[in-house]
Amino acid sequence: MTENTKKRWTYRAACEVVDVRDMDRSVMSGVPKTSGPAGRYSHHHRQLRSRGGTDSPANLILLTGSGTTGEHGWVHENPGPATVLGYMVPSWADPTSTPIYRLDMFGMDYGWHLQDDDGQVELCDPPTDTHPAELIEAALTVFDAFKTKSRMAAIRNL
Repeated sequence: MTENTKKRWTYRAACEVVDVRDMDRSVMSGVPKTSGPAGRYSHHHRQLRSRGGTDSPANLILLTGSGTTGEHGWVHENPGPATVLGYMVPSWADPTSTPIYRLDMFGMDYGWHLQDDDGQVELCDPPTDTHPAELIEAALTVFDAFKTKSRMAAIRNL
C-alpha cells in the first residue's frame, strides 16, 4: 500500500484495535488496564504527534499511566532508552518497520516485534542496524528495573 492510499485511522478506531492486540494489558509490564496505578492507562504514540505520528495501530501501544505518570511518563522522561527499545520512534522513521521490545500478543514473553496496522505483531531481530548491541543491552537493563517497579505499583493498587 503506498503512502497516499494508507488507511486514515481515527484515534478511537485505532485504540479499539490496539486494546484487542495488546489484550487490554500494558505491552511494557503486562499490567491489565484495570489494575494499573489507580486504574490509569493510556495509548502512547510511539512516533509522537509532534513528530508527525498518526493515530494508527502500528504507532500506538497500551501503557499504564498518562503522558506524565506510570509507564507512559517513563517513556517521555527517558527518550534515550525508550527510542532504543522502540517505545519512541524518530520523525524520519516508520513505526511499522521500527522494532519494539514488548510482550507478545499473548502476554507470555518479551521480544522484539514489528507492529502493523491490522493489529498484528511479528517477531523480528533486535535493531542492531540502528543501535549498537551495548546500547541495546543498557536500555534493556534500565527497562527491566522499571518494569519491575511498574508491576509492584500495580500489585499495591489491587
